Amino acid sequence: MKTLLTGLMLTAISGSVAFAQTNFYANVTNLWYKGGEFKTNILTFANARLATNTNDIAGLILKAEYNLEFLEVGVISNSYLRVIQVGNTITTTNFAKCWQGRSEMILWLLDIIAENPMTPQQVQTERHKAMLPRKQLPNADLIEALQKDGYFQ
Repeated sequence: MKTLLTGLMLTAISGSVAFAQTNFYANVTNLWYKGGEFKTNILTFANARLATNTNDIAGLILKAEYNLEFLEVGVISNSYLRVIQVGNTITTTNFAKCWQGRSEMILWLLDIIAENPMTPQQVQTERHKAMLPRKQLPNADLIEALQKDGYFQ
């Protein structure tokens, strides 16, 4: 029974990842806005994209956003440093325009996180807040720019 459920879940996720390609921006921003378990679907999309291409900027951005939102402290800096590394190589018109100054903002954010460590109780409280609905995807403009540039076709 567990194997059957796992198989059905993987099939559903595969279909969702394919759907996500047609209007990736709307799909991920809507899932993020719904909150809760829907944000886990975004991590699934990101991991599926990264399994295909480790330099997939959309997957890297979404994974980093998820890591930050759920305060996965051990991986936040590596996730965002990878976003910077790959983001600096993307030269498409809309993305490049949105990307200007973004790497500096990310580095500033990482400094703030490093200088202000949270207690386990604070982390738990913030993770609970991460599940709440009606929050905007922080770097949605980068995903939208990629879509405008034809990245998801």
